[in-house]
Amino acid sequence: MREVCALRHLSINTEKSYTHWLARYGAFLLGSKLKALTPETKMEAFLTRLALTGVAASTQNQAFNSLLFFYRDVLKQELGPVDSLRAKQPATIIQCPAQPEVIQLLATVSDIYHYPTRLIVHLLYACGLRVSEPLNLRIKDVDLKQSRLYVYQAKGNKGRVVLFPKCLTEPLERQLVVAKAMATHDRARGIPVALPGLLAKKYPYAARVESWAWLFPSRTTCRDPRGTTQVRWRCHESNVQRAVKEAAHQCHLEGLTPHCLRHAYATHALQGGAFVRDLQVVLDHSHLDTTMLYLHTEAGRVTSPLGQYVALPNPETAAALNHTRPGAAQVNDSVPSTNSAQHITMAPSRPLLGIQGQDSSSRPGPSTDALIQQAGPDRQRSPGPAFTRPRCAPVSSHP
Repeated sequence: MREVCALRHLSINTEKSYTHWLARYGAFLLGSKLKALTPETKMEAFLTRLALTGVAASTQNQAFNSLLFFYRDVLKQELGPVDSLRAKQPATIIQCPAQPEVIQLLATVSDIYHYPTRLIVHLLYACGLRVSEPLNLRIKDVDLKQSRLYVYQAKGNKGRVVLFPKCLTEPLERQLVVAKAMATHDRARGIPVALPGLLAKKYPYAARVESWAWLFPSRTTCRDPRGTTQVRWRCHESNVQRAVKEAAHQCHLEGLTPHCLRHAYATHALQGGAFVRDLQVVLDHSHLDTTMLYLHTEAGRVTSPLGQYVALPNPETAAALNHTRPGAAQVNDSVPSTNSAQHITMAPSRPLLGIQGQDSSSRPGPSTDALIQQAGPDRQRSPGPAFTRPRCAPVSSHP
C-alpha cells in the first residue's frame, strides 16, 4: 500500500489515512466468517458496521475510498457495482466569523512553543491559505520585492501564486533571517532538509542548499517519513491549531479553527467587491461552484415580505389609544373589536402588523378590473366573483 501511494505521488497524510483504514479492515475480517465472500460483500459488511457506530458521512466515504484504492490499485482487482456504498453527505453551508471578530482574534493570537504561530495565522487570513500551505513554504518561495508567495504541492498536488499585504513584509523578513540561520546551523552539522519525491536522489546537494530550507522549520530533527535519514522537518499543523484554539477561547469564539480564516478571507473579499473568478484561482478551487458557495446568492435575491411591515403597539396599548380618540366607541358589533377583554386575554403579546406610515384599514382593496389589467392579456379570463376584502374591525382615525 505504501509503495503504491509513493508511486502515485500521494501526500503523506493520504498515505497514513489509507493504511489506517486498511489495518481496521483487516482487523474486522480477522476471525470472521466473511473470508469466503466476495470483496463487494465484505466491503459492504465493514461499511455497515462502521455506519452503525455513528461516524460522519465523510468518514465513511474516506474508508470506502481507501478500500477501493486497495482493491483496484494495489491488488489490481476489479470490483462490481460498489458506488451504492457511498454515503450521502449533507449540504455544505459555509459560515465564517465577522471581520471585527477576525481582527480581534488576530490581535489575541500569540506564539507558542517558540514557533511563529502568530505570523502563520496572519498569513492564513491574509492570503486565504489552508493550514498546511504556509508551513510547506521554503525560503525560495518568498518574494519580498513583489509581495508574492509561491505555493507548491497544495491540495491535489497543485500550485499557485498568492499576494500578501505590505504589513507582513517586515515579519516575513525577520522569519527569513531565522530560517537562514537554522539552515546554516544544519549545514554545519550535516543535517539535510526533507525534499519532495526523489529530488534528493536527483540533486543530492539540494538538501543542504539554503534556498530549499523550510521557512518555518521544526525545532528538532526527525526521521524522514519515506526514508531512514534524519532530516529537518517543518513546523507541525497542531501548533497552529492549538494557537488558534487558545486565542478563540480568549475571544469567546469557541469552535473557530484555522480553516475558518480561509472561509473568512473568501467571504470578506467577495463582500469587498472581488471578482468570483479571480477568487477561484486564489483559493485553488477546481470548480467555480465551490467558490460560489461563499456568495449565498439564493439568500440575497429573495427578500422577506415581512421587511415592508412594522410592528404596531400591542393590544393593551391599542385599546388605550382607542378610548382616548374621538368616535372610538363607534365599532361594528358584528365583528369583535381589538380592544375587547376577550381578545386581550387570548393574545396579550401578539403584535399587530400594518404597512409603515399607513393605516391598514385605510388601504382600499384592488378591484377585479385592476387585477386583470396587471395580469396581462394572457390571463384576462372570464370574471369570477367580485374581489372583497376580509372583514376586520374598523380602526377609528383622527378627525
